[in-house]
Amino acid sequence: MASYDFTIRDMNCSSCVAKIEKRLMQEEGVSKATVNFASGTAKVTVEEESLRPEALAKIITEMGYPMVLKGDEEKAPSDVWLKVRTFGAILLAAPLLIPMLGGHLSVSVQMVLATFVQFGAGYSFYIGSYKSLRSGTANMDVLVALGTSAAYFYSLAAAIFYFSTHLYFETSAVLIALILLGRFFEHKSKQNAQSGMKALLKMEAKSARIKKEGGFKEVPIEAVTHGDLVIVRPGESVPVDGEVVEGVSHLDESMLTGESVPVQKEKGKMVFAGTLNKEGSLEIKATRLGKETSLGKIIRLVEEAQGSKAPIQRLADQISGIFVPIVLGIALLTFLIWGWGMHDWLEGLISGIAVLVIACPCALGLAVPTVIMVACAQGAKQGVLVKDAEGLELAVRVEALVIDKTGTVTEGNLSVSAMYTSLSEEAFLKKAATLARYSNHPLSEAITKRAEGLPLEEVKDFKSHDGKGLSGKGFLLGSPRFLKEQGVDCSAFDMDGETDVVVALAEGKQCTGYFTLSDQIKEDSAEAVAALHRLGKKVYLLSGDRRPVVEAVANTLSLDGFYAEVLPEDKAKVVQAFQEKEQVVGMVGDGINDAPALALADVGFAIASGTDVAMENASIGLMRSNLTNLLDAIRLSKKVFVKIRQNLFFAFFYNCAGIPLAALGLLNPMIAGLAMALSSISVVLNSLTIRRVFKK
Repeated sequence: MASYDFTIRDMNCSSCVAKIEKRLMQEEGVSKATVNFASGTAKVTVEEESLRPEALAKIITEMGYPMVLKGDEEKAPSDVWLKVRTFGAILLAAPLLIPMLGGHLSVSVQMVLATFVQFGAGYSFYIGSYKSLRSGTANMDVLVALGTSAAYFYSLAAAIFYFSTHLYFETSAVLIALILLGRFFEHKSKQNAQSGMKALLKMEAKSARIKKEGGFKEVPIEAVTHGDLVIVRPGESVPVDGEVVEGVSHLDESMLTGESVPVQKEKGKMVFAGTLNKEGSLEIKATRLGKETSLGKIIRLVEEAQGSKAPIQRLADQISGIFVPIVLGIALLTFLIWGWGMHDWLEGLISGIAVLVIACPCALGLAVPTVIMVACAQGAKQGVLVKDAEGLELAVRVEALVIDKTGTVTEGNLSVSAMYTSLSEEAFLKKAATLARYSNHPLSEAITKRAEGLPLEEVKDFKSHDGKGLSGKGFLLGSPRFLKEQGVDCSAFDMDGETDVVVALAEGKQCTGYFTLSDQIKEDSAEAVAALHRLGKKVYLLSGDRRPVVEAVANTLSLDGFYAEVLPEDKAKVVQAFQEKEQVVGMVGDGINDAPALALADVGFAIASGTDVAMENASIGLMRSNLTNLLDAIRLSKKVFVKIRQNLFFAFFYNCAGIPLAALGLLNPMIAGLAMALSSISVVLNSLTIRRVFKK
């Protein structure tokens, strides 16, 4: 199975999207096809890699929509031609308004100007109509070509055969000029909507300075290989992920972590692509390149999210797919009713043209994808990485938030606060650290750090008991419950009343003491929980720690409940319990031992820890590892929810109100053309207001 990303041009409305998706899915071997009208992109998944992307691109191109693989965009026509046609049509159509203003313009001049606009600037409507009808469907080009041709050829016949003094050359020419102008501004607006993505792409380095033959040589970033030594001077962005091998400096990592304070980097420290070197020079050994880097992964996630479809968009696409044929029927019915019923064929012609023009489903096609595009790019700047549009749309509807404690609500940096033992403290610490140093669990690391400098022995038969403790050389180190399960007598110590994390040590079947470890609650946790409560969310704490520890944190933060002493494999059961109550559940975890729960939750929020953007089991990644970032994600989702519905309401209202007005003869075709253009632009501009969601 393979996936290909394409760029598609000349899509004029969401009916084009439905038509392209349908045609791609008809091709044998294609398992999924998603087309995004706002970004002009498509993602196609094929079951057999033998189905070449070039063949798919050719099929869609022959339908009238030039399609090329991403990266080959230079093969597509330039947008400059749209600009030339647009402003050429405006210049030629403008004089045709002179008779409407009381002036005089000869019929022959009107004919010449209108002909140049109709078949010069407007030739693409005929080509698009032909290709669309040849494939058995109708799109916006068909509506425009029919409407303007009716006005043009009626006027041409009237001018030649003198059967009427009413000419409508200005109607056809001005309509084409307005529709082209609308498409031009729509194109610019969509580019503006993608500006956030472009800002991310600008962070990617185009070149790097690598060590070659005793000196440094600047090469294209594609020429850098794993293991190359890269020099980064003050004021430059880091081009790759890698390890510092020489030099000391401070780097601005705010684009990854959100922290404005520069981070010191020295030998042995990791640096990441896109971060800014503030002062000294650094020599870096490249370990991850291009799409492998943290920045590359962020860009990939944003691109995938922008190309995904929110559930509500599928409804809009289905409506758009049948919209154009319905409009054609309404326009024909309008013409016949005015002609046969009202005996006014001329008014029927004009009203029918107005129906064709006003009914463009462009606004409907832009309503959802532009919101998703802006939201994904803006969210990435604030440390909210959206994996799919469905999760972003659903996040605002989450009723219960189940949050893993360590590293999210608390700092996650445990330290030994006290030791209680029947041995000397040094002997007790040495025995515990002898086991703990073989584990990378935060509890073990805290004990090992406390024993730093003490001579430690080798351990045979070391074993880690997942989520419970460690064993080896006749010792056990872990939770009091784990020791009791192993038959250890812990009666000599009163550990039940402790509110800190407890780790006990046993030699044989006898407990020799225990540690208490503390983890500070993050400063912003209480404020974020209060804000989540104001949004109507219930917040629950989930942890494998002892009940007194978890309860103390839950009480401090005024949470709605807590789950303590939960093993990693049981976290998904907690999520499932909420779902059985028919609640929409959000799970917040680190994406490692929380993976099953993240995957099961309606919306999974993965703590990405700034530079780790692996979130295979989640819908949304949180780069800043705190509840404030979670709050950002939910606020973004709420804004998306509102904007999508505003756009859809406006698009539906526009068409539902405009078509009857046009059919009743209350809407001039030129006004209809202007309204059609403004509707699409207004939808995009409304989507762009999402940028204000994070502004204080």
